[in-house]
Amino acid sequence: MKDNKERLSINIAKLYYESDYSQQKIAEKLNISRPTVSRLLQYAKDQKFVQINIIDPIKDNSNLEQLLIEKYGLEDVKIAYTPLDTREEIKKSISAKAAEYLYSITKDGDIIGVSWGLTIYNLALNLKPKMLKGAQCQGSCQ
Repeated sequence: MKDNKERLSINIAKLYYESDYSQQKIAEKLNISRPTVSRLLQYAKDQKFVQINIIDPIKDNSNLEQLLIEKYGLEDVKIAYTPLDTREEIKKSISAKAAEYLYSITKDGDIIGVSWGLTIYNLALNLKPKMLKGAQCQGSCQ
């Protein structure tokens, strides 16, 4: 049963994202309801069968980051962009950018210090696993 659901969700995702069929047209072609198509598209995203990557040329802040590095003599700068100016969206954007940066700079043998706080919590939610040799955690790691 699960294999059928997975296969159907993948087929629907291909029709929707690759063939540009509307949800209604998919429903008609497969003789299922439009809400079922919508649920299966969401299932495909939840199962990571579909991963959406938005390329936003405005989001490229590398020039501004470089200007800040030069002006203030900083080692590195990362700018987090958010589509909405709300506390929740800003927190999500900063946390995701911090997790991405932490992933990019950690290497074998590093010691990572951890503190408490909502920002650190949200950063942790965005971390990706990375196998490192000899890495250590300092603070409340468990």
